[in-house]
Amino acid sequence: MDIGRTNKRITFCRYEEKENALSQTEQALAEVKTVWASVEPTRGREYQEAQRVRPELTYKVTTRYHKEVTPDMFIKFKGRYFNIVSIINVKEKNEMLEIICTENLQKITFNANKREV
Repeated sequence: MDIGRTNKRITFCRYEEKENALSQTEQALAEVKTVWASVEPTRGREYQEAQRVRPELTYKVTTRYHKEVTPDMFIKFKGRYFNIVSIINVKEKNEMLEIICTENLQKITFNANKREV
């Protein structure tokens, strides 16, 4: 793994249940872990959904191995959010992860309380 290429800061986020002021349970996006990574766009495409053309861009994120990273998480990078499509443990050596993700174009509610794992 070329550590010099991991020059971007990304944050893994996930939805967590919390209680609001009315003692109701709601889901909010919370930060889990911030790491160094490389972020590279791999391809772009457009698809039609509900009679609207939507652009989609696919990215490959490469980082050191982190066992707590799961496909139900999101990646926050420069104020944008990315949906994780797949996580590849390169050569099954627990040294490097290649994460394929697409940019999330919808607004996400974010919980400002940061939690490190």
